[in-house]
Amino acid sequence: MAQAALHEIGPAGPGAEAAALGFSLALAISWRPPVVFWAGEAAAFAEEGAPYPLGLVQYGLDLDRLIVIRAKTRDETLWAAEQGLAAPGGVVICALGSRGKPLDLKASRRLLLFAERNRSRCVLLQPETGPSAAWTRWRIAPAPSAGVGRELGAPAFRAELTRNRAGPVGETFILDWNAHDRAFADRAL
Repeated sequence: MAQAALHEIGPAGPGAEAAALGFSLALAISWRPPVVFWAGEAAAFAEEGAPYPLGLVQYGLDLDRLIVIRAKTRDETLWAAEQGLAAPGGVVICALGSRGKPLDLKASRRLLLFAERNRSRCVLLQPETGPSAAWTRWRIAPAPSAGVGRELGAPAFRAELTRNRAGPVGETFILDWNAHDRAFADRAL
């Protein structure tokens, strides 16, 4: 995943939207970019909620490296994502709401080309749709935390790889997020 420029993340089902967003943020943070652009459609912020600074810091995100763009329409969101991808080495989380017309192959291809041209990365956060230029497509659900006793433990995700332009698909992983190390740890199923 570290080499590919565009990845698509979606909830595994109803109620998994927060897990998909958390996974997208963790993935962006794990790449240690100079800047993270969070371009969100107003509908996406309405569905999943607005960014909460204290929570983002505890999650491992440096707020000095975060730019949040709240766009009114899907077209404005995609434009903002393209502009963010012009920052070399940056990461864009493009969050699209579940309402409205599905994103077409042309729009995802534009994001891929912008990212490849500028050596940046894009995480496209949206419900699973049709064709996409993304290198990988992941379906994300929450997983039980590995906390001991009554301890909460680290955020955990069940990640299913449903599309992979560079190899096999169908694998499922349980991943724990370590905010201190800014890395995922694979847990045996």
